[in-house]
Amino acid sequence: MCRGIFQRALDELMSVYGRADLFRVVTYDAGACSKDNAQHVRSHGLHYVFGLKGSQPTLLDEAKRLLAARTAAHCDAQSEDLDHGTVTRRIWLSEIGAGYDGWESLRTVVRVQTETRDADGRLTSCDERYFISSLPLRRLSPSQWLLLIRRHWRVETAHQILDTAFAEDDHPWIVSCPRATVVVGILRRIAYTLLSLFRSVTQRSAEARAVAWKQLFRQVTNVLVSATAEQLQGLRRHRLPPLPT
Repeated sequence: MCRGIFQRALDELMSVYGRADLFRVVTYDAGACSKDNAQHVRSHGLHYVFGLKGSQPTLLDEAKRLLAARTAAHCDAQSEDLDHGTVTRRIWLSEIGAGYDGWESLRTVVRVQTETRDADGRLTSCDERYFISSLPLRRLSPSQWLLLIRRHWRVETAHQILDTAFAEDDHPWIVSCPRATVVVGILRRIAYTLLSLFRSVTQRSAEARAVAWKQLFRQVTNVLVSATAEQLQGLRRHRLPPLPT
């Protein structure tokens, strides 16, 4: 996403959802990490968390100088999840001088490490990412910082599923009409949301919740094709919560 598109998208978002109590932090990957975008976020009274990669080499080098040497024993917080093994996430935080490299709003640099081990305890992967933020370090606890980064990744995971399981890039269906392309994109996201709720909330067992997306697609297709009116009788209707005013 180019810088201009990021700023226009944020402006549109604020025009619709600009209430101060709805959200206060904008997160985005390294593609939007620039001084102009940082200033634009702050002009709306919001804070940013941007992924940090080689596109900002000076900042990345400074972040590594501050954080790369810190060991697992001296992380600021960590979490563990069981998923056919163990996924351990650690976070290290450091303040950075205001105005560093011309970034007037920059306050905090973040390093997050994700370590995955199989059921036998063998290390299978270890990934490290860096982030920058305008939020003062002490605005959040270390555990809250880690939760914020994980929720940023949750959005990235949704895009990955749309790209892979839904094959969105390979099957755009409509390419000649921008308005129709947007409509199809929205319908895909509605389908993704409904299936995600069924997979992670409606399903009761951990095994059922771990069902592969392709298998879930087959199950839904079979229901849509073969279910009879008699079988569908008596299904409860879920009441939607009221929209915020």
